Amino acid sequence: MGKYFGILVVMVLLVSGCATRKPIPGIEQLNQPVVESYAAQKAAPFGGQFQVIAYNIERGIYWKDVANYLADQQARMPASIILLSETDRMHSRSGDVFVADELARALKMNLVFATEFIEYNDQTKDTPGDHGNAILSPFPLKEITVIRQKDLFSWTKWGGLLGEPRKGERVAIGAIALLPDGREVRVYTVHLESNAASPQRVVQMEEVLDDAKKYNVPAVIGGDYNELPAGMIFQAIKDYGFENSFAGNHQNTGSCGINKGKVECAVKIDWIVHRGLKVVDKIVDYPMTSQGGVISDHSPVRAIFLMP
Repeated sequence: MGKYFGILVVMVLLVSGCATRKPIPGIEQLNQPVVESYAAQKAAPFGGQFQVIAYNIERGIYWKDVANYLADQQARMPASIILLSETDRMHSRSGDVFVADELARALKMNLVFATEFIEYNDQTKDTPGDHGNAILSPFPLKEITVIRQKDLFSWTKWGGLLGEPRKGERVAIGAIALLPDGREVRVYTVHLESNAASPQRVVQMEEVLDDAKKYNVPAVIGGDYNELPAGMIFQAIKDYGFENSFAGNHQNTGSCGINKGKVECAVKIDWIVHRGLKVVDKIVDYPMTSQGGVISDHSPVRAIFLMP
């Protein structure tokens, strides 16, 4: 009995230690975004069309390969706005770099980043790193909003038991991109809860849609929805004047791995939806690392829009 009691005490101490460990300096205020500008002085070419890329980069462990993929897309269409989820900041698993900042520097873009979770499993620092979501844009960004989402699954409480000790909640970021011709588009990056049912994710999505109602401009919401094609979100968005940008596209995007030298994914859970825009094209890409591996357990989705 004493033996098992001792094991129980150690487990309790480990879990409570994760919950009480001091956060890294500067992110006690989780709603405070990081805003930086690395954009070129000359505006990106824009002929009435722009591209939105939504990509869950799985912490950015292979962020240099992510940068290469995004640079290729940017070269083809400089008017590209990038919506990132699961981007590490100063965490050992991704090389102790601020991943979103490194990508913004490499692509010469404006950056908005907000913390989703403070991570307590960093192996190289006395204080933990964190990860969150980001918007990268070649165009100026204004009216930035951080939406701390309804906590559908308490990662702060249960993350340690699942091998991911952390503190925080899901987060969405919104901003208005100022296009070179004076028009504006509202963009959001989202990462909806994986440990939830479709009706619960609708609640998180409606928090973003309610924010979008405040802006009388075209809008795009992209990211890792964790929602299957038949999910309730795609009905709910219609009440807010949004459409599924990937309607009719059945290419899978999640639970990706390498099979016979190619990236294959098992489910379709990454999406872009829009309001007040025309879809010119919708693409799912399957980029690989320079070593022939998978960059992330998600594949990026791209939509090209025509401004009204």
